[in-house]
Amino acid sequence: MNKGYGVQVTAASQRDGRRTTAPVLVIATDEQDAALLAAEAAGPDATAEVLRELTKEEILEHDLDLEQLGTMKSLAVLNF
Repeated sequence: MNKGYGVQVTAASQRDGRRTTAPVLVIATDEQDAALLAAEAAGPDATAEVLRELTKEEILEHDLDLEQLGTMKSLAVLNF
């Protein structure tokens, strides 16, 4: 059964090459699958670390469908 995961993705910016980190929600079969899906989607040399499994409430809040393997949603990143 698929689960939802909170993943931190780090990838190089296309503009200037600086590395940027972003939070992403991923529907995957397990933690390893979630990290691989997120890193692949972010492009070459991207890395991903699973932070935790999402709760049922979080899955509903973000309108995620556990039947849609590979679905991802990025969360807002604040620039200070």
